[in-house]
Amino acid sequence: MKAIKINETGGLRMYSFQNPSTALIKNHTSGVNYLDVYLREGVFPLPGIPAVLGVEGAGVVEKLGSGSDGVAVGDRVAYFHLGSGSFAEYSTVPVDKLVKVPSNITFEQAATTMIQGITAHYLVHSVYHVGLGTKVLVHAAAGGTGSLICQVAKNAGAYVIGTTSTEEKAVKAKACGADEVILYSNQDFVQEVNRITGGAGVNVIYDGVGKTTFYKGKLCINIFCTGFNCLATRGTMVLFGGASGYPDSMELNLVSSGSHSLVLPRLFDYIATPEDLSGRANAVFDWITQGKIKMDTFTVFMLSEAKKAFEMLEGKKTTGKLLLKP
Repeated sequence: MKAIKINETGGLRMYSFQNPSTALIKNHTSGVNYLDVYLREGVFPLPGIPAVLGVEGAGVVEKLGSGSDGVAVGDRVAYFHLGSGSFAEYSTVPVDKLVKVPSNITFEQAATTMIQGITAHYLVHSVYHVGLGTKVLVHAAAGGTGSLICQVAKNAGAYVIGTTSTEEKAVKAKACGADEVILYSNQDFVQEVNRITGGAGVNVIYDGVGKTTFYKGKLCINIFCTGFNCLATRGTMVLFGGASGYPDSMELNLVSSGSHSLVLPRLFDYIATPEDLSGRANAVFDWITQGKIKMDTFTVFMLSEAKKAFEMLEGKKTTGKLLLKP
């Protein structure tokens, strides 16, 4: 079994490693994500119970097992790894899941990069290759991931339409590059998108909300009203999350009336190798350094306030990134 163990009580010197390619990380900050909600609720299985929650963090290498090449004690690193238990003062993480953090990148930015930043990168540059003139719809455009997708897509030359629930969030979405913002709480986003695009629809929809935006929660003329109804011919629906729950099983011919693609990408598959992980993370770090994306909206709680953080996340009261400090 891969684990940290102590042979007797005492300080950090008492830690020993059963897996030589594992590092002990002193966490400076940990990211709070919907993945943590799914793990807590049992939607996705945890490696074992009892378990420490948290899959994303940034900190300093405190100790290394033998044969751990590429990193050194004292290095600033960030990681995304199931089973890391990042909601803690210390975490054990496989060395091949670590990314070195440049000195000009804060721990807050580094932790945010590992899920939200990399997600924006692979969605815009790999799942659907956004380019000059691409019409994009981003749901929850003021959220942590949505606001980054808006920025990355805009930098790629896209025309970006965002949806938000409030005027306050609409201001944030526009600051992140959205050309148009639709308040889905009191506007029909399908009708609005079709109005904005002259009936042509968008080329790609990035949906991390899930059931609510996918179905729109109602029936019309015996078929579901869905986001597909504002998707251009040969457009792509990218369903990368389910903050409102995931859509039920469906007959695709009931929800899509055109030549559309539906993609359900997983972050794990786009950072499957250390090269993929470091390449995408470093691209995001470069964007931050060059001022191409802003990653400066953080809501920070202490570990003891984790319940408040989850209440804010699940109550859809967030803009930017939620973080925990040990």
